[in-house]
Amino acid sequence: MLSNKYSLKEVFVVKGDYNADLLEQINNFCIEKNIKTGMINAIGAVQNIRLGYFDQNTKQYSTLEDLSEKGPFEIVHCGGNVSLKDGKPFCHLHIVVSDREGKCFGGHLMPGVKVFALEFVVHSFDGAELERGLDETTQLPLWVE
Repeated sequence: MLSNKYSLKEVFVVKGDYNADLLEQINNFCIEKNIKTGMINAIGAVQNIRLGYFDQNTKQYSTLEDLSEKGPFEIVHCGGNVSLKDGKPFCHLHIVVSDREGKCFGGHLMPGVKVFALEFVVHSFDGAELERGLDETTQLPLWVE
């Protein structure tokens, strides 16, 4: 088990840009602010959704069915963390959205989701840098010691 102790360094409260790629915008913010370890929470609305999941049998990420006809969507919750991957800040985010009937869909946030409205908070931590590397057992890019 990997365990590190952190203290809160900074908190950023951000209003995202209309029509931006949700994942790209949060990732770019963390790169710009050089946030190497942290936590992210986001709410808002998106025009479309691209969700993924990691297939434990094939050891690959797959994109879920196209849900575009069910949109637009409210972001019920979007959260995750920031660590380093290949030496630069990398955001790992999961998202739950609801359609106009209140039905929820969730999974790994994939690129290509267009923002309608976005508010997100990034908690930047002070402490040891977390680096992602290939975990031999799961074949996922997980935190390494």
